[in-house]
Amino acid sequence: MTAPLSYPQTEQRPETVAFGAVRYNDPYRWLEEDRDPAVAEWQRAQDALTQDYLAALPAAQDFARRIAEIGETDDVTIPMFAGGRWFRRYVPEDRDLAVVDICDNPAGPGRRLIDLNAMRTDEPLSIGNFIPSPDGRKAIFTWTAGGREEPDLRVIDIDTGEALVDGVPHRKPQNFAWLPDSSGFIYLALDAALAGEPSLYRVDLGDPSAVRAEDVRVDHPVARPILCADRRHIVLAVDHLAPRLDYILDTQSNAGWQPFLKGVPGIFRGDILGDNFLAITDDGAPRGRLVAIPLATPTQRETWKEIIPPSDNVLAFVMVTGDRAVLLDWVDTYSRLRVIGWTGEIEGEITLPAHGMVNSFGTNMVLPTMIDPMARGADGEVLFIFSAFGQSAALYGANLDTHRARQLTAPRATLDVQTLDLEASSADGARVLYHVVARAGLDLTKPQPTVITGYGGFNVSVAPGWMGAQWAAWMAAGGVVALAHLRGGGEHGTPWFEQGRMKLKQNSFNDVHAIAEDLIARGISASDRIGVTGGSNGGVMASAVAVQRPDLYRASVPVVPITDVLGRVRDPVTMVSSLDYGDPADPVMAEVINSWSPYQNIRDSIAYPALLIDCGANDPRCPPWHGRKFAARVQQATTGDWPVLLRVRADAGHGSVGRAQKERMSADILAFFAHQLGLENDTGR
Repeated sequence: MTAPLSYPQTEQRPETVAFGAVRYNDPYRWLEEDRDPAVAEWQRAQDALTQDYLAALPAAQDFARRIAEIGETDDVTIPMFAGGRWFRRYVPEDRDLAVVDICDNPAGPGRRLIDLNAMRTDEPLSIGNFIPSPDGRKAIFTWTAGGREEPDLRVIDIDTGEALVDGVPHRKPQNFAWLPDSSGFIYLALDAALAGEPSLYRVDLGDPSAVRAEDVRVDHPVARPILCADRRHIVLAVDHLAPRLDYILDTQSNAGWQPFLKGVPGIFRGDILGDNFLAITDDGAPRGRLVAIPLATPTQRETWKEIIPPSDNVLAFVMVTGDRAVLLDWVDTYSRLRVIGWTGEIEGEITLPAHGMVNSFGTNMVLPTMIDPMARGADGEVLFIFSAFGQSAALYGANLDTHRARQLTAPRATLDVQTLDLEASSADGARVLYHVVARAGLDLTKPQPTVITGYGGFNVSVAPGWMGAQWAAWMAAGGVVALAHLRGGGEHGTPWFEQGRMKLKQNSFNDVHAIAEDLIARGISASDRIGVTGGSNGGVMASAVAVQRPDLYRASVPVVPITDVLGRVRDPVTMVSSLDYGDPADPVMAEVINSWSPYQNIRDSIAYPALLIDCGANDPRCPPWHGRKFAARVQQATTGDWPVLLRVRADAGHGSVGRAQKERMSADILAFFAHQLGLENDTGR
């Protein structure tokens, strides 16, 4: 145990706050104001204290060295194929920021098109989108500075570098779909959608200044236009958590947007194969079934043909290329790929290198409702990123005629690991799957420093694949990771998602508690050796469980968390999370949120775990005032000697920006956990 820290003095200014029948005095509401000089000075003092504390930790330099030696392993992304050309996005070994090259093959090398390192001025930059047109001659390019989510947009001519479009009249353009003839594109204006205005717009490259609203209104702030494999139709997926394919646009007709599956119950995602829309749906299938829906009669359910019936496996994604489709499903959370023929029969399975994860980028979060986990290549081939717990991400291609996968790039890192696929019983009896991963040979019959990480929200799945250089360094040093599949996520189908949101959100946190207790019961860890962490919604989780069960966790690192889940009403972007948490303006949901919101549930005279609250100064989704208030309240309430630290990273948003910032953040987090969980004696090996 270390001596208590001397925190910057924090004034209490109680204000009465009310959400329906929920009323309380908030002593730190004044810390919500970014522009208040007193708030800025308080934040600087807290951050300086935290930086000094982290820099002095015995393991800090060891982890920084380990992470640098492993190298960047998460920046692997699928190259894009268009017009016979390959477009490759990556971070070069000797650079901090990403570049885009045009190449003759999917693994490069090629001619440099975009270099954020050369564009950088006073803030680090990150690529939002790089989307080549179907003819491969143009590309939509968006980028952000300092982690802010108000991107600059440019359409460039690939051959000349000329800017064909330089900006659109919206602050938050996203979800782009090219027209099949490459003459323009459609996008979502999220800022307009949040203001209740028309949200879909079209840019015609013949007159790029005349940006016009599409003649379609959607009843959800997030919609995603998707150009289908037939290069004729664009479908509109409404709701990024539980997508509905409400409208379809035939670009060879003058009929405009037409209702497609609007009003049909269920979640749908898929692609066009012949005269049918090949769709994964949860209608009548909690974990999904695959159906062929005739384009001519989409709402006449009697005309649908079931191709794959419901099972215990989760159908995640289907993509068409040529005259076949490839289906991604999850078998006990591990990825499987199967090929479907023109007539709908299953032709065979594509053999993957090991038990692991298929995704479109290197991290182990899969979002098939929002981001395609595969991409079309050339000549009936699909591309995907594959990784496993002991192998970092590498690029693979699979030929749908031969069912053979081939490795196109080598993994940058490997680690000899042992894995246990385990289950815990949650408070209501639900079986919660989790994976314990450690370096090979580590004795798991005695308590080891163990960090539980997970997400548990927004229908996002955490997959059993490479967990990044950060956790590779932790395991190499002798630490253990428990990857948790929490309710609210999409790992086990729609019911799993529904059981961890809105009125049932507490289930997500109960699942974490169950895993911690199971780790202790199995002798793998102990309460004084268990940490918990997560980012964004996972940061909400890490905050909530530390407050709810301080006896069960020794340390918690909430990364970019929302901690005052009632008070987020002041931020329109953050309020999108009402889709998962509920609206504080609803009296019933206000009571539910108040029962679990981390900030509201801090109690005086409790010995809380060690906390490192890590925020981005420019984060619009989870603004840093949540971290400020949470830190102030726990510092005031705790009776323990464990540190409660606030780190607010300048030039960062909803996560780190650039390789150097990411490596520093990872080293900080690992050094903190090592110090609190007793791993420091092993980190120098």
